[in-house]
Amino acid sequence: MSLRRQKEDEVRLILERAPHPPVPADLLVRATERGVRGLRRRKVLRRVLWVLAVAAGIAFLVWASIAQPWLTPPADSTPPVEGF
Repeated sequence: MSLRRQKEDEVRLILERAPHPPVPADLLVRATERGVRGLRRRKVLRRVLWVLAVAAGIAFLVWASIAQPWLTPPADSTPPVEGF
């Protein structure tokens, strides 16, 4: 007999001998309410994160259209003239 099988048998014996604990009558209602609250929180958090991501994208596009970082900056001075 393997050690795992022996432990399973011991747990079964303990569960068969011990009286089952009483379960509160409103357990299902409380668990359902808690689950619904958790789902609602996750849904709100997901929406907030999407709104923040969209706002960051719009802010980046506005900054990029104003600053135009893809253009080379104008030279502060002209290069020295040589060879005349």
